Amino acid sequence: MLARSMPASSDAPLVLAVDLGTSGVRVALVDPAGSALGSATRALPVQLGDDGSAEQDPEAIWRAFADAVRAALAAAPGAGARVAMILCGSQYSSLVPVDACGHPVGPLVLYLDSRAAKWGRALARRRPELWGLWLERHGMPSTGSDSLCHLLWFAAEHPAIHARAHAYVEPMDYLTARLCGRVTANVCTVFPFLLTDNRRGSAGGWCDELIEAAGVERDKLPALIPPADDAGELLPAHAQAWGLPAGVRVASAVNDTCALAFGTASHAGSQLGVSIGTTLVAVTLVDDMRADLRHSLLTQPAPIPDRHVVMAEGGLAGKALELVLEKLQQADEALGDHRSAAPYEQLDAAVAASEPGAGGVLFLPWLAGLWAPAPDPRARGAFLNLGLATTRADLVRATLEGVAFQLAWLLPHVEALSGRRHDALVFGAGGARSDAWAQILADVCDRPVRQLAEPQLVNCRGAALLAFARLGVLELADGAKWLRERRGYEPRPAWRARYDDLAGRFVLAHERLGPVFGGA
Repeated sequence: MLARSMPASSDAPLVLAVDLGTSGVRVALVDPAGSALGSATRALPVQLGDDGSAEQDPEAIWRAFADAVRAALAAAPGAGARVAMILCGSQYSSLVPVDACGHPVGPLVLYLDSRAAKWGRALARRRPELWGLWLERHGMPSTGSDSLCHLLWFAAEHPAIHARAHAYVEPMDYLTARLCGRVTANVCTVFPFLLTDNRRGSAGGWCDELIEAAGVERDKLPALIPPADDAGELLPAHAQAWGLPAGVRVASAVNDTCALAFGTASHAGSQLGVSIGTTLVAVTLVDDMRADLRHSLLTQPAPIPDRHVVMAEGGLAGKALELVLEKLQQADEALGDHRSAAPYEQLDAAVAASEPGAGGVLFLPWLAGLWAPAPDPRARGAFLNLGLATTRADLVRATLEGVAFQLAWLLPHVEALSGRRHDALVFGAGGARSDAWAQILADVCDRPVRQLAEPQLVNCRGAALLAFARLGVLELADGAKWLRERRGYEPRPAWRARYDDLAGRFVLAHERLGPVFGGA
């Protein structure tokens, strides 16, 4: 069982922890016991274009963030006076051009944006030596949707924005800059720039050879500070607007993969952290830089000395369920209005109406391509094995099972890279609100699953743990005491053979359908 949290005194310092995702921004006011005294979430729109564009408005993100801060503080009257530090985390491989004070001078280009891929291909042709440098110094070659490619795209296709940009930053560093008025980053947050030497982990920095070979202007890159340092103090105008004390420290930021690792305490034991949010992510920590590029697995520097975080991203997960529920199950269209006031609250009841295995129906969740462990940008989603007896409940169950099969496919490769078996899955993020999904993960992956309480706060708690360690209030090992378990799930032997068969068919579907996939 996961440990209970420690008590916190009523005058203990607090942390405002931020989790900026693709679809929303979440803020939590966390105490040293890991309790969220107040939290708030605000939705964020994404502008998707037929040209492959995927953008967000950075000013709209800031307004939503500020509103979430006010709401989280309002949930705990008087607690704002105890806030000692703010630490921002976010999704990454997304880029914002900013001025010297951190204000945006162009759109936020998301990791889903494909317009920059041609610039990555052109760079690889022009400087073939980059491949070897990336593998030796950084650990990851260009994917076409990384921040380096986005930067090259801005420079080539939007020269006016490029000229105004003081620097390009990831979303978490954008919020950090707006908070303190100073543009900074660290070796962990700029990992997707592909321009750092990561062999020494958090002690690394910009790599001159990579910068020169990529043809990037050095003065367009943010200043790097150690991950454990502060970026500055909260600007007085923000402190006054939100009712916070003077001198609140703004910590150097963290990306959401690192936040997940600490929020699931996968830094402190043999469990594997698993997040089902917009995407499926599995995380753990290792002692050195490693890679398995054949299966699209690698490490990034952890925000603590001498550790690296395994990156294992399986692709869309919660977003796939959203499509099934909102466009197939709960649609409002010419065929009728099938909407429900609370479609996600009814998810487990719908799944219960279908037996494990979903009547043989397989769902392929590769709506935006397949990531690890078989990178294939052309792959697309599908329901297979539909029959006359197939029900709507089968389709919903098959969707949850499809994401679980993706994790089961990924798991042995993660364990090969980490060099150890992970004896439990600690399940967080929005998907962990579903009891049915937790049981399906246990059955399909044949591992115990520890479903977190308040799973949507897992990244906020991970960021807060890092902040308290930087404040000297806690040790990172205390993170294991923070884990709040809603429920534990054991694999059910009765379904082992059925799920093993379907998991094999899931992998075979990718092998056999390769010639059919065309992307979009």
